[in-house]
Amino acid sequence: MMTNLEPLEKVIETASSIMAEMEEHAFQDERFSELSMRQMLYLNTIIRMGHPTFSDLARELKVSKPSVTTNVGTLIRKGYVAKIQDHEDLRTFHIVTTQKALDFDELHQNVHKNLAHHLAAQLNPEEIKQLGSLLAKAFDGMK
Repeated sequence: MMTNLEPLEKVIETASSIMAEMEEHAFQDERFSELSMRQMLYLNTIIRMGHPTFSDLARELKVSKPSVTTNVGTLIRKGYVAKIQDHEDLRTFHIVTTQKALDFDELHQNVHKNLAHHLAAQLNPEEIKQLGSLLAKAFDGMK
């Protein structure tokens, strides 16, 4: 039996719109206005992974290594990341974040925290717990 998904689709559309607006507003900060959406994706992935190699990042993003090389090169020129040679395998380079990347990440995390606080203000403690559990269940296995 198929359930009417329209109410869920509307909630997702609204949440997506709110997040996009919040992120757009946050990233109007002149320090980060130079980043494209693709560069933000790469930077967020690098931060989450720690200090990946170019191959690790290509695998994670499901893109070619030349694509990673090009996009990481842009992030290097903009001062968000650097590449350092592996001490054991001199053919391998790791991508490491700079303070500028950490500042970007802090701003990005604050967007998520602000949305969570807004949602929490609309709900009682039991509803917050239920929403968290339901969303965790719904998103399990997506990433």
